[in-house]
Amino acid sequence: MTEGRGRPLIGCSGWDYPEWVGRFYPSRGRIDRLSRYAQVFPVVEVDSSFYSIPTVATVAGWDRRTPRGFRFAAKFPQEITHQRRLVDCEEPLRLHYEAFRPLLRSSKVAAFLLQLPPSLPFEEGRVRAFYDLLPKQVPVAVEFREPSWLTPRSLDLLREFHLSTTVVDEPLLPVDLTLTHPELAYVRWHGRGSPVWYDYRYRPEELRAWVPRVEELLSRAKLVLGFFNNHFHADATANALELDEMMGIGPPPWSGRLDQPFPPSAPGAPRGPGGP
Repeated sequence: MTEGRGRPLIGCSGWDYPEWVGRFYPSRGRIDRLSRYAQVFPVVEVDSSFYSIPTVATVAGWDRRTPRGFRFAAKFPQEITHQRRLVDCEEPLRLHYEAFRPLLRSSKVAAFLLQLPPSLPFEEGRVRAFYDLLPKQVPVAVEFREPSWLTPRSLDLLREFHLSTTVVDEPLLPVDLTLTHPELAYVRWHGRGSPVWYDYRYRPEELRAWVPRVEELLSRAKLVLGFFNNHFHADATANALELDEMMGIGPPPWSGRLDQPFPPSAPGAPRGPGGP
């Protein structure tokens, strides 16, 4: 691990997938999936907030069901990014932050993620006006999905508003370790499947290639968050644990474990492209 820096927080995008039962969650008996997840990983990315803003009661439940020290990152709703396309977003932004107030009060929100649509090109005036609306109390990472955002002017705007880039592993864009804010490095492993990115199990050599990259990010950012989004077949949980092991991270301090458990799907040869 990099000297002088903390450990990266590695987890998954989402936790409530039925297909994880029998692979990551026990196949028998009732179980609180979030509580179980939080005994294995220190952080989770809330994927459901992209589809609709959760209620305050739901978010308060997430707070109660996770240990002190557990962290959340959460996507902004698609109403902001995909429907309003960053225009006239004051009200949904207000509702989003209001919904996450329980986790903000308990200091469990590590960051918010702005996942942009691939159909939205960079327009400086629109983007500047939107960035100016964002509250400053929580770090925000921005994920580009369209090439016109990969320009010096776009990156300069992130720096101006103290926002972070999102480092991605995906089929369409290159891996770029550019950071725009020293407070946060945000990484998302989407998978490399075809036709569905997320239906993919990273091979050990692919994960090993990420060890020096994460180490480099640790040397340049105060906090490194990383999320595996290849949720099919619970591959995200297996790959996150494999990367943890390669980096010598170990389980969360509140888990009471000395070793990191592997989910039932992890042993054996990893699935490569096209493999079941």
